[in-house]
Amino acid sequence: MIKNTAIIVLVLCFSIFFGCSSTDKPLKQNQSITLKTTESKTITLKKTADGFVYGNKSLLLVFFTTSCSPCNAQIPHLNSLQSRYENDFDIVSVILENKPLEEIQSFAADKGMDFIVTLDKNNFKLSSTLGNITSAPYMVMYDKNGAYITDYTGAVPEEMIEADLKRTF
Repeated sequence: MIKNTAIIVLVLCFSIFFGCSSTDKPLKQNQSITLKTTESKTITLKKTADGFVYGNKSLLLVFFTTSCSPCNAQIPHLNSLQSRYENDFDIVSVILENKPLEEIQSFAADKGMDFIVTLDKNNFKLSSTLGNITSAPYMVMYDKNGAYITDYTGAVPEEMIEADLKRTF
């Protein structure tokens, strides 16, 4: 009986310490990550000392799930910002779900998402690099040189994002 109890305790301890560990190692400075979009394109983000470079534009990464009500509520505001600042700024939605591509494409079309939507296993690696995102929506903004500007947890007013965005130009 004591032997069985000891084995059960050992298995539980092992699963607590090792069962939820991620195999995704965070990116190091100057490493790049490639993400596939729902339009079968790829985008590349390069890790900097404190952020990510994406082309020559400021960047808003939006960590997102389709079942998240605040995420869905943000879509019209993100569309508005993307439309007004499209020459200087890109929004990249990072879907943190394992769903079929067709389902995410349909969701993006139904919601009228006018910004980049990624669905890729590397989305989780990107999340790991930023400290394992655990809430949605979570947004993080970088200037065109890859410097961190700010981050947001939960839905935030469009005006707040816009004020921070203007600091990146």
